[in-house]
Amino acid sequence: MLESGKAYATKKIDGDKPAVRVMQYEKGNYFGELALIRNTTRSASIFAETDCLCLTLDRHSFKRLLGPLDEIMKRNAAVYKDYTIKF
Repeated sequence: MLESGKAYATKKIDGDKPAVRVMQYEKGNYFGELALIRNTTRSASIFAETDCLCLTLDRHSFKRLLGPLDEIMKRNAAVYKDYTIKF
């Protein structure tokens, strides 16, 4: 979770082309939850645009604290495949 600052995500959409910006983050936004929910590697790279302060959770803590919200987070994650916004 981004406590302060601004960051953005890039992702390779087409294997032959450079990664593109797909998401913008600011205070209160979170990222990396798909890897924790699905127990997979991350599919995007996050870059800081300004100085950032991030809060982190390991997988065990994530499941313990947010497990009851798992279905909501999975439903929200379905929206990600629609993001191919270029900033």
